[in-house]
Amino acid sequence: MAKELTAIEWRSDQWLFQFGGLRPDNVLEYFSQSPFWDPSSNNAVLKMQTQFNDLQHSSYDLKDMVGIEFAVTHQEPPSLFIITKFRRSSPTKVVPMTVYYITDGNAYEAPTLYSIVSTRMLSSIKKVQDAFDVARAHAVFHPSTGYMWRETNEQKNARNAALKDLHSHQQI
Repeated sequence: MAKELTAIEWRSDQWLFQFGGLRPDNVLEYFSQSPFWDPSSNNAVLKMQTQFNDLQHSSYDLKDMVGIEFAVTHQEPPSLFIITKFRRSSPTKVVPMTVYYITDGNAYEAPTLYSIVSTRMLSSIKKVQDAFDVARAHAVFHPSTGYMWRETNEQKNARNAALKDLHSHQQI
């Protein structure tokens, strides 16, 4: 299983300065410097195979390869680029694996829907548990009378005022 990288923010000011910022033609090269990059990807293999020959300026079609590949799937230069990591099994079959985004030079791994929903559910459950803890602190049990609600004088006065206000509005 791949390790979780959603807590990482990556940026290379030196690279951005050296290459004059991000553009559609260099954003994958910038991304390849990040910890999100897979050096065994088809992109990396192709780059390595063509870097010292005349083929480096030819256009290659990654669709003919099988394996992991990265592609820019959305862009709003120069501030936003979305890069998707795919698993390609044929020229026509690709399965998205992970989505990354680069905003103003900062690269991030986008969280999965599962991690977003599970975090929100855990947060909600924690709040419900806290509410039950507060309620339990105010409940009193006696064998002869059963459960009763313990109120401070301030709470009792507020409840009585609310009931009085409610009754006065009902009589109008």
